[in-house]
Amino acid sequence: MPEYSVTWTLDVEAGTPRLAALAALAIQRDPASWATVFTVHTDNGDVVLDLHPDQTGPRGSRPPTA
Repeated sequence: MPEYSVTWTLDVEAGTPRLAALAALAIQRDPASWATVFTVHTDNGDVVLDLHPDQTGPRGSRPPTA
């Protein structure tokens, strides 16, 4: 079975790198999150996949503040 490198990129404002990582994790785990686009890196180039294409935008989810 092939192995792939998959990335998910998000710009987050936060006071520290740890808070930025926690904010990204909260957004990623939120079932209402619209952050569903991933880049899959293959030997033939990158493939961009949106796993929830019919969702049109954010639904009021917010990252943690502490």
